[in-house]
Amino acid sequence: MQKNTFSMRLKALLEQKQLTLAEVARAINMSAPSVHRWTRGGEIEYENLRALADYLEVNWVWLRYGDEAIEGLQETMSANGSAADERRKHLGQIMESEARMTLAQDMASIVTWEWNVLTDELTGSPNCEQIFGQTIVEIRPKLLPFESLGLEALITQFKSSNHPHEWEFNLPKNEVDSERWFVSRGRLIFDAQERPLKVVGVSIDITQSIHMRNALEQSEYLMRKVIETIPVGLWIADQKGRITKANPEAERIWGGAKLVELEHYGEYKGWWESTGKEIGSSGWTLARAIQQGEESRGEIVNIEAFDGKQRTIIMSAIPLLDADNEIIGAIEVNQDITALKRTEESLKSIVEQWKAIFEQPLVGIAYYRADSDSLHVNARFAELVQRSMEELAGESLANLLDEETNDAYQAHLCSTPAGKTTTFKQRGKLRCKAGETADMQLCIVSSKQAGSVLKTLVFVF
Repeated sequence: MQKNTFSMRLKALLEQKQLTLAEVARAINMSAPSVHRWTRGGEIEYENLRALADYLEVNWVWLRYGDEAIEGLQETMSANGSAADERRKHLGQIMESEARMTLAQDMASIVTWEWNVLTDELTGSPNCEQIFGQTIVEIRPKLLPFESLGLEALITQFKSSNHPHEWEFNLPKNEVDSERWFVSRGRLIFDAQERPLKVVGVSIDITQSIHMRNALEQSEYLMRKVIETIPVGLWIADQKGRITKANPEAERIWGGAKLVELEHYGEYKGWWESTGKEIGSSGWTLARAIQQGEESRGEIVNIEAFDGKQRTIIMSAIPLLDADNEIIGAIEVNQDITALKRTEESLKSIVEQWKAIFEQPLVGIAYYRADSDSLHVNARFAELVQRSMEELAGESLANLLDEETNDAYQAHLCSTPAGKTTTFKQRGKLRCKAGETADMQLCIVSSKQAGSVLKTLVFVF
């Protein structure tokens, strides 16, 4: 606390007159907490000051401002009463100005302080303890991290910039408050001979800002990790179309990344899957999102990556809009479906091969699926058993084979472990039209799992 302050003079008077806070409060029609606040440096209004000074029987100017103020009044006070009234008016205005300044500091959680370089005295505004939760003496090491510097080093530190020197510090948790953060800004004041006199500074509570900054950093960290790990390629462009970000999967798909301007999107080579035509600089979904605000989904493109490899991707994009629906950027997503396309092409080839085999005229083929009761036969099978394909569609395998052949097949099937595919080969008889049978070479392939037959193929010739 500052020496010779209003609070110190008030406490000294209360001790001298042996008055309690409650007695003073009752005398001037105030609450005891208000009087207690004044003894701790709290601001006092002009009317309350006059009432307090009258009760304590002291000069109100001396009580508020001390001996120097009285001396100044005595030196300048004119015998003219109107001048005295004017002086009181100005003093009242000064007090109101100080009260407003103190209120502003309290509301903004701002503390002002001075450190005398020569005498090492540290003084602060009356709200120091209120804002810091500790006395200015207790937080001195945090407030003056440069205190141990020599004069030359101190001058160098404060003169290294045209702006006030700035530093942050935190006060750890205590029984009342959680951890709090402050930023201090100080300026070294020199005398007329350019000798350092004092450091004048302010400290501002930035705890909320620090929490917001930490939350933002955590959010940005999580977003960065999501972008880095998602299994799709992600591209981000600004409002002018300049690519600003490509995640690792995008770089893998394209064999690298070029963070180019909109007019250079043509460096990325791609052709539409449906037409084979080249996409061109303006055809990419990212370009259309920036230029036209278009939202695109699921467009299939064949690309030539920067590493020379051919790949197939699905690309989608959306524009990013601000509160006024103005485009401020865009995002494009690429999904690599090269392996899926190759599997599809391979499956298509297998299907075509099976179709060719099924339709050949030399071997009769029939098959069942576990999910269907229908029998599928080719033309040669129908010809061999002398029945129509429509008639055979509803037949079971047991009705196709004669009793002896079916018993032999079922015995073979029962001996086959689950999860295995078995092949039954022998000459047997198939039921033909009008109850007749025909002796043929059979080959029955069955896929068995957990006691049920998933699929059966029958070859006859």
